[in-house]
Amino acid sequence: MNNLFFLAGLPRSGSNLLGTLLNQNPLIYTTHSSSFVEILYRNYSIWNEKNFAEDFIGNKMKDMKIPYLKEITKSYFNQQTDKSIIIDKRRHWHMIENIKMYKEIFNKYPKIICPVRNVEEIVASYKNLCVKNNKQFPKSLEGNRFDVPFFHLKDTWNSKFKKCLLFIEYNDLIKSTQKTLNKIYDFIEQPYYKHDLNNIVSNDPLQEVEKIYGLKGLHNLPKTIKKSITSTDILNAKELKYYSLQNFWRIND
Repeated sequence: MNNLFFLAGLPRSGSNLLGTLLNQNPLIYTTHSSSFVEILYRNYSIWNEKNFAEDFIGNKMKDMKIPYLKEITKSYFNQQTDKSIIIDKRRHWHMIENIKMYKEIFNKYPKIICPVRNVEEIVASYKNLCVKNNKQFPKSLEGNRFDVPFFHLKDTWNSKFKKCLLFIEYNDLIKSTQKTLNKIYDFIEQPYYKHDLNNIVSNDPLQEVEKIYGLKGLHNLPKTIKKSITSTDILNAKELKYYSLQNFWRIND
């Protein structure tokens, strides 16, 4: 699993677009939203659960933990692809707890690609979706479905695990696409690949995901590189001020 990497980051920040572009590379397999981190964590954590303590007594059971978890990893991805580079997409990967888990299993730190975007634009985009789909918009960042990835990413950014993260600005991905992709290739130590920016085709079940959340338009993907139109006019003055101050990764810029 030397070429296993991760795609996490903030929602509404181009992760679907980025994953689709990376899949143009014949050496890369980027998953759609993946269940793997959850499968791995459930198997990983059972070794320390009190309810199962008697099942894991003895050195034999303790010694098989890491080899077993490595085999789960190999089996999971061997069922999906034979490509040499795998990028598993799930926002949970940038959580400190999952980074620690990965380090324990593979004895190295993960490399996690994290698309980000102005938080006020993310919230405005989500609020627009809610209005279009007759959904109620939560009144605070803590109350909407983006709170978990946001606060976990902020915690990791402010921790010793910051070095595991590569932040990819949405505007950079749109305005300097190939240059930004090359930055990712440098991060994962892979050769550059020339991408087709005028023929963007996704095989992800994006429409099915929209049905789950009841948010039509959640995963609109352009066929060519272009910035999504996201007006913050839908936010009131208090919301705009609050969310504009939440771009934590730019504080020291």
